[in-house]
Amino acid sequence: MARRNLKYQFLQAINNSFKENMDKHADKANGIRNTDKIYSYSARSNLIDLSANFANFMRESYPEIHKANEIGTEHIQAFLNSKTRNCSQLTLNQFNSLFSKLEKCVNAKYHCNVTYHCDVIPTSCKNGGGKIRNVMLSQNDFKILIKSTSNQNLKKALTLSYHFGLRAAECAKLKFEDIKSNGISIIDSKGKRSRFILAETEKQKQILEQIKEREQGRIFHIQHQSLEQAFRREIKKNNIPIQNGAFHTCRKAYATQKYKEYRENGLSVKEAMSKVSANLGHGANRFELMKEYICTALV
Repeated sequence: MARRNLKYQFLQAINNSFKENMDKHADKANGIRNTDKIYSYSARSNLIDLSANFANFMRESYPEIHKANEIGTEHIQAFLNSKTRNCSQLTLNQFNSLFSKLEKCVNAKYHCNVTYHCDVIPTSCKNGGGKIRNVMLSQNDFKILIKSTSNQNLKKALTLSYHFGLRAAECAKLKFEDIKSNGISIIDSKGKRSRFILAETEKQKQILEQIKEREQGRIFHIQHQSLEQAFRREIKKNNIPIQNGAFHTCRKAYATQKYKEYRENGLSVKEAMSKVSANLGHGANRFELMKEYICTALV
């Protein structure tokens, strides 16, 4: 590949795939789909605009990258993340679709095998907020609640949810025998699913040691509705602005922190999201759902 700037390389790849008067419908009728072919001037124009914008981003953020075949999904992901504040969700989705076409154009022109499209499209800040699950309990607010409450059931439930991602209903059903030295067994939870939440940090292991006792039966002699009500009262008393006072925001804090830990430990965005999803009891590969739980940029 010639040593040209990225904007020029993309333009050459796009023009290589565009020819006037190509018949898209005829190709579809003959089973020709998902190729590098660009059938309209508007599609060509959209690709040129995006690729030029992306080339500028790469020049500023990754100046060491000089060739189109050196670009990977991590660069596309970073670009999309940079657009979350100013672009709608529809625009972000369209960008990812255009990157899929640009990928095919680059592969066809330069005879390589790049992957540009992302499996995980970030959530727009413009229209992705507003849901309870898009608000997490901050570390500072968690400390305020732990210090403020005299309700020992709530204090233990907050600790387990914030550090292990437990639902209020899971806390209420938890038994002493479910607490192991290396994690927590969640039995017959939502959807009749069970899981084991591994204690991966020293803080988690310390919490388990504090809770473990030589007793049998349930840890909490309280219903989950009472835990949720106690949580709402406590955040109201402390003027913590959480919509509807959802106990679920503790799980959001856990999901966000674990995602960051997994990424720091070398897992990819998909791997980290999948592992967080499994920890929360949703099963692996629930990427769209995890975007509502993880309150940080997916980088």
